[in-house]
Amino acid sequence: MIFTAPLFLIGLVAVAIPVVVHLFNFRRYKKVYFSNVERLEQLQSETRKQSTLRQILIMAARILAIVFLVLAFARPVIKKGDNTFASGNNLVSVYIDNSFSMDGTDGSVSLLEKAKGKAREIVAAYGPTDRFQLMTSDAAGRQFHWLNKDDMLTEIDDVESSGSTLTIAAAVQKLSDFLSYGGGENRQAYIISDFQASTVDLSDLKKDSTIGLTLVPLESVGRSNVYIDSVALGAPVTNKGSSVTVEVWVCNESDEDLEKQPVTLFVNERQRALATVDLPAQSRSKVDMHFVVDMTGILNCRVETVDYPVTFDDKHYFTINVRDRIRGLIVEGADRNIFLEKLFDGDSTVVMASMAVQQMDFSRIDGTDVIVLDELKSMPSGMSQSLKGFVDDGGTAVVILGSDVDVDSYNEALGLFAAPRIGSRRQGRFPVAAVNFDNALYSNVFAGGNKDVEMPTVTDYYRLESSASTIREPIMTLSNGDEYISVTQSGAGRLYLIAAPLRDEHSDFVRQALFVPTVYNMALYSVPPTALYVSFGNEEPLVLSGDYGGTEGKVRMRMDGVPEFEEIPDIRRLGSRFVFFPRGPLNGAGNYILECEGAAKEGVSFNYSRIESHMQFLGADELKKMVKDNNVARCSVVQNSDKPLDVYLKEQTEGYKLWRWCLLLCLLMIALEEVLIRIDFVRKR
Repeated sequence: MIFTAPLFLIGLVAVAIPVVVHLFNFRRYKKVYFSNVERLEQLQSETRKQSTLRQILIMAARILAIVFLVLAFARPVIKKGDNTFASGNNLVSVYIDNSFSMDGTDGSVSLLEKAKGKAREIVAAYGPTDRFQLMTSDAAGRQFHWLNKDDMLTEIDDVESSGSTLTIAAAVQKLSDFLSYGGGENRQAYIISDFQASTVDLSDLKKDSTIGLTLVPLESVGRSNVYIDSVALGAPVTNKGSSVTVEVWVCNESDEDLEKQPVTLFVNERQRALATVDLPAQSRSKVDMHFVVDMTGILNCRVETVDYPVTFDDKHYFTINVRDRIRGLIVEGADRNIFLEKLFDGDSTVVMASMAVQQMDFSRIDGTDVIVLDELKSMPSGMSQSLKGFVDDGGTAVVILGSDVDVDSYNEALGLFAAPRIGSRRQGRFPVAAVNFDNALYSNVFAGGNKDVEMPTVTDYYRLESSASTIREPIMTLSNGDEYISVTQSGAGRLYLIAAPLRDEHSDFVRQALFVPTVYNMALYSVPPTALYVSFGNEEPLVLSGDYGGTEGKVRMRMDGVPEFEEIPDIRRLGSRFVFFPRGPLNGAGNYILECEGAAKEGVSFNYSRIESHMQFLGADELKKMVKDNNVARCSVVQNSDKPLDVYLKEQTEGYKLWRWCLLLCLLMIALEEVLIRIDFVRKR
């Protein structure tokens, strides 16, 4: 306990006045003589004891009245917590969590509206000369300046729900950094949030004992949510006429089992599929939705479900860019391969050109998606370096070994990719014993699940040797354990290596059922699939499928269906590919179109982060434990109660004031003294 005005304690000297009065009581007693005084002496003895006790009580009442009166003027205060500070220039920073999880309610109003009310109560607890700052989950640059009391209240009124998410540690750090440069004697930071468990990371909080921190948790009544978590395609490449399987993952964050939850698929604003899914409590389930691609170009898609009150995650947007054709090149090192020619002849999806190795110029491969090196005698270093750059930028290379190759030049080239090296040549009959049907080449090839196909036999091949540094995935493996076909991931692209020529005299592979899907899909899947969507808060660079060369300053991005929204996208060239660097949150979640001079080139989709979808929150008791366990300095947690926050804060910052109680006790002592005096007066009468 401390005293706001301790000089008034000098008044306690006045306690001596009633003591002196009672010690030097000069009342004179008149003597009256009686003939028989035996009973009077007994009565006088009893009366004197009662009178002495009464006088002591009166003296005590007067002393206490003086003591409590002096204490009332000295203004005693009981400190509460370690966030108290002396009077002076206060700098107050308030963080209002306006993320989507704050759309929940406390039974009457949304948590965001309740948070705004708490922020107003914080402002009311301070004086007109104090300075304020308001920050939300957006953490926009305009929020980092000082406001007076009236402007602060206006800013609070303007806070709206946002798709941005900020962890508690990040919010505290931003407030602390701003407060540190504001001067002032007392610096206070307030965090008003529902304290979603996925965003509370007090272990990452930097300790700063110069700033007082107060956590204000808000509790929602309903903690249930159903949302679309993610979307994926069943096959890596989509073409016109193909059947597409959309794998939709739906989450149920409630404690109740849900049956037949509806999920709807829209493609270019047309409903293309409808399904239902059963969702056990606290579970994640997958539902497959199917539609047939009937066009090339941009497919703006979304899947949605129905839920309330948290609705931001009920829709999930994604884009499928359907290529009209894939451009390939066959570089021939020997005679023309009629099997490759027939495989791609007349195909409108994969357009293959052919040229002899003597005519090959690797400086002119821009715009090519796949290169097939068919039975080249050797791999010159210049060609190897060009091929390495082509693959790393996202291209696909298929290397078909001939019957007589320069092993050293090949191994030098393959070493650039960390691919298997070429070993000795082997002859005989070696049937294929295993096929890696889990590889993307065979996606949707065996739609019925029947993989009982005739395996090819190889009679002449080069051994593919691997070491500890080799990066490869086997596609086909022979009966003796040697690999017949392997693939190596290099950069953004792939290198396929076939250990024998695709001719009758070396294997019967070209006449088996597996030949077409294996080799054709190497070309078909050569175009790196663009990301279906990007989540705000995790905006990694997005590899584009279009050619944006020479379009600097001409590309615009608009939101599908919202022509008035337009932004200049950040597109850069990396190697032979173009990369888009997104900046969120744009105009919100949805499908966007990249246009060049008014013509649509391709689509990109954005979704809000699902971190706000998890309905797990920390209460005041859990936060207090976390504060204690992490030794967070000068941090207090407001316990949920009906007490106005300004009253609570004044108790915390100014302490609990006792002067009213002292004044009340002073009056009580005066009343007690008056009662004792009146009793003595009545008795004497």
